[in-house]
Amino acid sequence: MLFYSKLRFTIAEDVRKMAATLNTSLAMGIDLSKIEFIRSSGSRSRAYARTFSLPSQWRFVLNTEKFYIVEVISERFDNLTCYDKVYVVTHELMHIPRGMTGGLRNHSFKGFKRIRSMLSKTDVSDLC
Repeated sequence: MLFYSKLRFTIAEDVRKMAATLNTSLAMGIDLSKIEFIRSSGSRSRAYARTFSLPSQWRFVLNTEKFYIVEVISERFDNLTCYDKVYVVTHELMHIPRGMTGGLRNHSFKGFKRIRSMLSKTDVSDLC
């Protein structure tokens, strides 16, 4: 666990497992080995989750093959229903382009409008 001021971070293996299942069942084509999933607590953010890209300079200095970080904010994310957690994780994965070039998709990407219809075709009850 890493402490930064009042923020606390842990690795979120439960979110990684959920993302792996979603990546397969929704045929998203994302290389999850290039993504780190973390859970923060102590944040004042109004967001449920956030996705960050790591610039190439940071990857070089930190000697990591990770391109992205998906952060779920414990105070908001952990209290969601199973369906809403799945929706949030799917939304965050949609920010990551298939080519995984280090950039992020913005909310104008057409996939964001299809999340609910994609999830309606998937059994999400066993993901939480």
